[in-house]
Amino acid sequence: MGDILNILHYLIQILFLSSVGIIIAGIIEETNIFFIIKKITKPLCLISNLPEECVLSLLGNFINPTVGKSMLAKYYKENKINSKETIITTIISPLPTILGESIFRIILPLAVAILGVKLGVIYVSIIVISGFLQALIGILYANLFFERKAVKINNNDDNYNSKTDIKLHLTVNDIINGFKKSLKILKKIIPMIIIFTFLMDILIKLGLMDVIGYIFTPIFKIFNLPGDAITVLIANIIHSSAGYATVDMLIKNGILNEKQALLTLLIGNIITTTMLYLKYTFGNYIALFGKFGIKLTIINYSVSLIIKILLIACVMLLMF
Repeated sequence: MGDILNILHYLIQILFLSSVGIIIAGIIEETNIFFIIKKITKPLCLISNLPEECVLSLLGNFINPTVGKSMLAKYYKENKINSKETIITTIISPLPTILGESIFRIILPLAVAILGVKLGVIYVSIIVISGFLQALIGILYANLFFERKAVKINNNDDNYNSKTDIKLHLTVNDIINGFKKSLKILKKIIPMIIIFTFLMDILIKLGLMDVIGYIFTPIFKIFNLPGDAITVLIANIIHSSAGYATVDMLIKNGILNEKQALLTLLIGNIITTTMLYLKYTFGNYIALFGKFGIKLTIINYSVSLIIKILLIACVMLLMF
């Protein structure tokens, strides 16, 4: 009964956020907001060499990653952005998510409170660096391999001939029209989210997480960490805060020093990321993007994993 309630709670949350993201994108199209916010998006478009739709979805990630993904999926399904632009946007998207939702609302307060200021700040800083590196990869790729896009914010844009013409309008009709257009997409996406959520839950109950644990457990041995550090892996499966608390307990009992604790946390972060991709991201991407979602998941997870492994290697070289 408890598992069903947890799944229902997750579904309510994810369906709400997905709906909000797609409806926001739909309403945006009915207003002149594109012309108003170009002042914000222009430098981001120039730096990333991505279209405004991609930049808007990245800004949506500051609110919530599901909102950003939903906006991106809408633009992709409407052929306003192509598959390559979508891939690069999703590669960059962890950075605004880390800065907007995770760091200031969740990770930083928890890490500092449980691990202490020094270890907490160092760990969070490395997580932020990983987000910046991943975003840098996406931005460099877009600038090297995408055709340079012209970003127009002057007064000669289509249908707008003067500054006075560029005014934001948001009427009841705009909201209704945006909502109606969004419903067509939501009717396809919502069933997919429900199906894949229950499918992943079944796979987890059949032992998927045991397999993941079996794969990652030897990593602790490779880095010569004490056997008790394995408990961090188990705790991270429950929640990152449980992982922090376990690390803190191991430090206080003299089982881990600060350097070992940092390394354990970073490995635990890989495990947490893997669990999130398997439990939520994979199904969410497929629900939003269809078969293309499989490719998005593989590319994003691979880039994230490579960066995290490189950062762990750097930590080992600098601190051990």
